[in-house]
Amino acid sequence: MNLCQITEQYLAELGLQNAILDLEFLHQLQCRHVARYSFNSISVLLNQAMPLDVSHLFNKLIAKQNGGYCFEHNKLVFNVLQFLRFEVKLLLAKVVYNRDIDVPRTHRATLVTYEGIHYLLDVGFGPQGACYPIEFVLNTPQQQGNDIFQISQHKNGEYHFQVLKNGSFFTLYTFDLNDYTEPDCDLSHFYSHKHPDAAFVNNLVVSKKTPDEIHSLRNSQYHHITSLHTEITTIRSEKQLHQILNHVFDLNLDLAISAFLYRKFAKTAVQS
Repeated sequence: MNLCQITEQYLAELGLQNAILDLEFLHQLQCRHVARYSFNSISVLLNQAMPLDVSHLFNKLIAKQNGGYCFEHNKLVFNVLQFLRFEVKLLLAKVVYNRDIDVPRTHRATLVTYEGIHYLLDVGFGPQGACYPIEFVLNTPQQQGNDIFQISQHKNGEYHFQVLKNGSFFTLYTFDLNDYTEPDCDLSHFYSHKHPDAAFVNNLVVSKKTPDEIHSLRNSQYHHITSLHTEITTIRSEKQLHQILNHVFDLNLDLAISAFLYRKFAKTAVQS
């Protein structure tokens, strides 16, 4: 498939094939994408090949709805937006979770400029990510459903993407506006799914998100979060994990795969 066909089918899947290419289009694209296509580490844990060519990404993420992580989701969307003639810039970020640490740039996102205004668009940050693009204005809280996000800049010049937690802003990741290329992403992607210390190599994570509801699984814990409650379920069997993966996250996994994931990640976490 060429990029024109991929774009047409992707927009059709999201119900955006006849949409005007404006800011509302960008909002709907991000919101519908993160609600429909799961963020997950399953391919990493199964040691599957994870090429980043756009045809493969479309087949995996959209056609088969197998989900993936940031280097897959955000590359596909970057290429679609670029084909649609949006002004886009590749961003590479450091996931710090509010810690003052030096870590590799293992997260990919996109800066979109529309009518002279910059927006942070990110369809690949899982349950803590935004559902809509974040306007690139500093220290300006922006509410999205139950979440409040902002972008701040610190003394070293780096930008911080933050979410409000317990009354104060919590930095999810830091980034700059330097020029990065696809080969830079290849290195970060390789680290993220091959390095023995990488988070995705060591944890089963799956999520979907809407402005009002989050479904998030990490190893043995499944969280269902709304504005009214947070329900936490401990996964205690292969069958239970299989049902959650296939029915909550709409994955089409064989029971044998769910059993493997349960034994290696969920069962181990419960016993530890």
